[in-house]
Amino acid sequence: MSSTPATRRTFDRPQKVSEQSLWSDPQWQFDGLRPGLRLSQLRFDWDFQLPDGSCFTAPCWSQWLHDAQTFLWSLRVDPPRGRRRLRAHSLVTVGHKLRVLICWMADEGMRGFGTLDRENAQRFLSVVAERITVRGNAVTANTRHAYANVVAALWLQRHKLADPPPDDPFDGERASVFSGFCGLAAERWPFTPDAIAVPLISKAIRLIGQPADDLIALRDQAASLYEERRARGLTRPSVRQPVLKLISAFKFTCLDGEDAPWHPPIIGTKQVRFLVDRIYEACFVVISYLVGARVSEILALEADCIEQHRSADATETFAYLRGRIFKTAADDAGQPHLWAAPQAVVRAIEVLEHLSAPLRQQAGRSQLWLAMQGHGIIDTRPTDVMTSSTLVSRLNSYFAPFVALPTDSEGSAWRLTTHQGRKTFARFVGKRDRTGLHALQHHFGHVTRIMTDRAYVGTDFDLDELVDAQTLEETRSALEELLTASRLGGKAGRMLSSRSRFRGRTRDGELTSYVDFLIEESGMRLGVCDWGYCVYRAESAACMGDERGPNPLWRTESTCMSCANFAVTDRHRPVWQARLDRNLALVADDRLDASSIALARTRIAECERVLSDLSATGEARAEDDGRKST
Repeated sequence: MSSTPATRRTFDRPQKVSEQSLWSDPQWQFDGLRPGLRLSQLRFDWDFQLPDGSCFTAPCWSQWLHDAQTFLWSLRVDPPRGRRRLRAHSLVTVGHKLRVLICWMADEGMRGFGTLDRENAQRFLSVVAERITVRGNAVTANTRHAYANVVAALWLQRHKLADPPPDDPFDGERASVFSGFCGLAAERWPFTPDAIAVPLISKAIRLIGQPADDLIALRDQAASLYEERRARGLTRPSVRQPVLKLISAFKFTCLDGEDAPWHPPIIGTKQVRFLVDRIYEACFVVISYLVGARVSEILALEADCIEQHRSADATETFAYLRGRIFKTAADDAGQPHLWAAPQAVVRAIEVLEHLSAPLRQQAGRSQLWLAMQGHGIIDTRPTDVMTSSTLVSRLNSYFAPFVALPTDSEGSAWRLTTHQGRKTFARFVGKRDRTGLHALQHHFGHVTRIMTDRAYVGTDFDLDELVDAQTLEETRSALEELLTASRLGGKAGRMLSSRSRFRGRTRDGELTSYVDFLIEESGMRLGVCDWGYCVYRAESAACMGDERGPNPLWRTESTCMSCANFAVTDRHRPVWQARLDRNLALVADDRLDASSIALARTRIAECERVLSDLSATGEARAEDDGRKST
């Protein structure tokens, strides 16, 4: 059903749309430049060519041009109710989609938005849906939805236009009904699977250790020698040869537990630069995956951005990463924010400060992600912060092969994006069972302690929502596993196994409803655990936890074994088998004193009890607990 357009509301055109551009300019160059963006990403050109060969700025299109400019600018200064004012970068992105719409309409013989009725709007969206990307793929639901939102916004902003669309393009329905965008169909930014994320982060942490120190030392020595000889006015060969000799003679360090240096000898400044760039990428991986900041926030980091703050009870000092949030901030300057920073992130910032020191001095800037032009270790040309697209290209083309990134479950190369670190961070922090994180357990445990400290005040609410959603998903999955498992260990596990009516059943609607009840009505929740599940209740916590969760200082395998909250499933068997093997080896060591042997035997008994529980049948375990299974 068509709707009569609302009375047109006067829209005052500003003389200037930015410090650099007037309304009447054929190009709008917006303000809001920040690290990681280029001026071209904040520029929209109204002088584009239409299918008939004319330009949109030609006099014959003046009324349509005015409406298009009015519409785009209104999204920045007076958006539809319930929508955020668009930032300059987003405004340019919408402008590009608006240009596609205008070109299609002109090619169809239309001369203004007044001809964009419901039928034409849906024809346009059908054409968009049939487009093929440069990689030969169909456009995603996200892309279709973005175009649908532009069409919908034209209707919502119709009272600002001289020649507005005559119909609601979706007849009162949501745009997602026509774009196919919904919770199930949307191509969300993925997290990095554990089998890829754990080695990725572990190898990045390894690179920012001694390897980073080696390369910083080599680069500084080579650059210093080069500058010293060039200052003496020597010929180019006389400058280069000693530098190349120094590089080829450099010996990389043999890391602890390894039999050979971490990298073989190299020749030439290009190879030095290649390895230095890999350290930069390792720093990004560490910060992104262990902090959860967006790429725009990471690329805007400046020197001296680590702060130390006391915990609420003044017993510990926590490190924080100081930066700015741009996406949800009220202005282009960004909102100051502190992220919890484990030690690996503190180290990554230290490495970045050393790596960027020459560039910061040269440019007179404080950003840590300044990128040198060319392929050598010295370049006098202007430097700037790398863009997110450059970073994505480097991560996939160079860093992933350099660290031998594992393939995905189908044997294909996993494509890294700058957003995956944030999603994976939220997933890891939300994990209740961290037995699969191996060496990363310490880092995420530290982050959790900071984020749950009473002195912590986080303002990255989008990240909090990601963590909360992941925590809920983990809790639901864990409860379903605990209620249906045929074999469970631990005091809470034995109790659940004997009482659960779902034991041995497949997951069905009745189970789902019961889990909903446990989460929503009873308030049951899971605490973080590295060797099982913690069906957490503060009053029965052997680790002396509080309302925030288990106490990480007292939470050990032995403590959990005595706790009424502890449950173990078959997925945790390898953790307990490994602990048993370690302690059996200790008992066999003649060098251990009597007290150490006694402790090892206690741990052996704990492991054997858990493994016995996981191997026993339901009836046998019920008899052992003195009650019948139901």
